[in-house]
Amino acid sequence: MKIVFFDFITKFGGGPQLAADLAKRLSANHDVEVIDAYGICEPYLRTLKEAGIRVHIMVPEADNVYIGYHKQKLRRLWRMICQIIVFLRLRKRLIEKVCEINPDVIWSNGRFALLVLGISFRLRHYPFAMEIIMCPDPASIYGWQKWLMKHRVSVLMAISTETAKQLKLTGVKKDRIHVVFDTIDIADTLKRSTQTLKTPLPGLEGQPRILIPAFLIRKKGQDTAIKAIARLKSEGLNPTLWLAGDVVMNDKSYLGYLQNLVKDLGVSQNVYFLGWRDDVPAIMVQADMVVLPSHEEGFGHVILEAMLLKRPAIATHVGGIKDSIQDGINGLNFPVSDDEALAGCIKKVIADREFADKLTQNGYKTITETFSPENHTRRFIEGLNLAIMGTFK
Repeated sequence: MKIVFFDFITKFGGGPQLAADLAKRLSANHDVEVIDAYGICEPYLRTLKEAGIRVHIMVPEADNVYIGYHKQKLRRLWRMICQIIVFLRLRKRLIEKVCEINPDVIWSNGRFALLVLGISFRLRHYPFAMEIIMCPDPASIYGWQKWLMKHRVSVLMAISTETAKQLKLTGVKKDRIHVVFDTIDIADTLKRSTQTLKTPLPGLEGQPRILIPAFLIRKKGQDTAIKAIARLKSEGLNPTLWLAGDVVMNDKSYLGYLQNLVKDLGVSQNVYFLGWRDDVPAIMVQADMVVLPSHEEGFGHVILEAMLLKRPAIATHVGGIKDSIQDGINGLNFPVSDDEALAGCIKKVIADREFADKLTQNGYKTITETFSPENHTRRFIEGLNLAIMGTFK
């Protein structure tokens, strides 16, 4: 099978990491080529090139590729207008490159990629498999995005059962939705977990250490964890909270809010902002538990990483996390924004070592049996074949 992956990759977050890892696995038995819009995410490009995957960059000369200004409509509109020429150049080169490669199927997981492919009419005869790696509210899918999902995409690959449920509520037919549970690169994660840390980790020795590996955006809920730390401190505990993640789209407002919250709650000696780290697995093995307090979550790769590295996983019961964590069996759940409940989960893990060991043993079994890369690749190939057989003319 000849496969082309196309997207706009600017940050090497969960989605791009998933795509790069999957491309490597698919390339073992299939011809995989990657088309990237701007070629500005060096870790992404390096990962693909080290795996021997051909990468084609459409507009390497482009600058100011971010639109931004979500809350300033006029400035956002102006940035869009300024990028029209770049966009048209990108579309033209994409069409030429895809026709040159002549793949059996095109695959992507980005909504901007969906738009470009959707209006590239010369490519409409190519089957298109779209990964939905978030858990979108049906109300958030409308207009051109909804129309293209229903009329241009051959198969929608849902990352979780909750994502599949939400897609059905938007009106997408059930037979065009294929659930492919997420996974992680097990060998790479284990290897990275043994690496020497880039910089020493702050915090008091001998105290409970909690890690949240996530971008600093409001929907990740880091503020809930900071409030939980303040609760624990008031009860006589003195935990360390590591926030490993960078701001997104240069938006400093949430970071400023978190920093002020830390100061106001008097936990400056407990909460540490580590910034962007490419050694998260090595940090994870130094932690006593991994927390993901998200308000919404496509799947939560870090939950699988925590399970693989035998660290207790604590997360909200949202999105794809519903598929990976069984509360009290292989991890712990708590309600969104409930810092009191999160503090209770943390205390339970700290106080009951036998219980924590049970969570990690069952978590390890979950990742190696249910969410293995082999299962993910098999299900994904099934989805690509469905796309090829069910192309909309």
